[in-house]
Amino acid sequence: MNIKSRMDGVADMLGDLDNYRDVDGFVTDLEYLVGQLSYFYNNLTPKQTGDPSTTFYKPKKLPKTHQIAYFNLTRGFPKELYGGHWCYVLKQFKSKFVIIPTTSVKEDSLKADPNFQIDIKVEGFMNGRTTRMQISDMRTVDAQRLYFNKGFYDVLTDKEYIAEEMNKILSL
Repeated sequence: MNIKSRMDGVADMLGDLDNYRDVDGFVTDLEYLVGQLSYFYNNLTPKQTGDPSTTFYKPKKLPKTHQIAYFNLTRGFPKELYGGHWCYVLKQFKSKFVIIPTTSVKEDSLKADPNFQIDIKVEGFMNGRTTRMQISDMRTVDAQRLYFNKGFYDVLTDKEYIAEEMNKILSL
């Protein structure tokens, strides 16, 4: 079966989804992903080693641990955070990052759930509000998901406090 007929089948399945309201967003994320694959295989790979297994995306700037940076999480399953999010950088492994997506804490937000959330303060953050680490959405992502042009922000909340709270949540 060729790719066009397979994609037509996917389009039909998307059209048949009951109560799924964001087909356009899903297609936008799919276009983004295919564009990123094209960039990796058609631009980066030939310019580096010619072999995708030894080619790495290397942004001009990289965040450090205990900073927040903006990553495109794209879409996953229904209860996962998706799209662009500021994320706490927990660890870097070569060209990958262990990140914890954050969400804004508004005046009418509930208190952080100690089972999977930690509120943190960020220096000079754009809206000046506390942000909430969503531990339940922690993941490892490739550096290619990073939007380094949005900059990086230092986290003011004590790193040891975050580690202690993570240990409680993860029961490490």
